[in-house]
Amino acid sequence: MKTWVLAGLVAALAYGVYSLPLKYLSSDRYMKAPLELVALGLALGVLVTGGVFAWLRGGMPMLATPTMWRGLLLGAAAGSIWLIGTLTVTAAFRDPATNMSQLIPLVNANTLVAVLGGLLVFRELANGADLIKILVGSVLMMIGGYVLSS
Repeated sequence: MKTWVLAGLVAALAYGVYSLPLKYLSSDRYMKAPLELVALGLALGVLVTGGVFAWLRGGMPMLATPTMWRGLLLGAAAGSIWLIGTLTVTAAFRDPATNMSQLIPLVNANTLVAVLGGLLVFRELANGADLIKILVGSVLMMIGGYVLSS
């Protein structure tokens, strides 16, 4: 199995599981935590996990690299965009009629945005991406998301 396939499976598991405490935190049926508290809790989790990850990889020598600030700024931009999406999902969970099993497949239309971004911004077709497989897989995902959300 290719390393990137294993990484994708671990990420899928992590993104799927993280929806569970998120719904518990935000739903009217459970904690109904304010969005600000959810955002701060997520930020704390990211900081702690990032620190442990850096420590496990040998400390913080990356802070001395010439690309440190660019990396931190791009990471902060990505984190801000991720948090906007996560807080939007959290706000949707406030409605007692929101079913996670229907909302999350709809949210996962983000895959199409990422696919288009990879194709357009990074010109991945030139790197061997198979457009037909990408289109068929994307259409099937959208159909599945629609079926689950209707």
